Amino acid sequence: MKLKTKAWLVSQSLLIITAIIIQLTFYREIKVGPMLGMAKRSYWDIIQNVEPEIPNYVVQNNLLPEMYDARLPLSQEAINSANLGAYRKAYRQESGLRMAFKGGFVVNLIYLLAYQLLVGYFSRSLAKAKIAKT
Repeated sequence: MKLKTKAWLVSQSLLIITAIIIQLTFYREIKVGPMLGMAKRSYWDIIQNVEPEIPNYVVQNNLLPEMYDARLPLSQEAINSANLGAYRKAYRQESGLRMAFKGGFVVNLIYLLAYQLLVGYFSRSLAKAKIAKT
């Protein structure tokens, strides 16, 4: 295996490990789901943006969405009156987790392109310098 390939594998592994640590940290900070009384959702449900199930008490009591759904664009007074503060935070954290997941892919693609360009550039520069020296 070429040194170039080994260096790329090591650096790519470090990027992936960093992305996993970020994902685990973000996921651990989420305490509840995006709806009142909802438990924390699974990681893949959050990443795939699966629509959460409406809690049973909502269906039984025919509540308005503003009373239980923290995903809606509510005013601070509406959030406070419905006691949705923690659930609104969980919704924002879930959005952040999805964004970080997508960002990990973008960073890895940018890194792949930059690595290939820079290795090529430095290889040509070293070859030119070697030819100029002889």
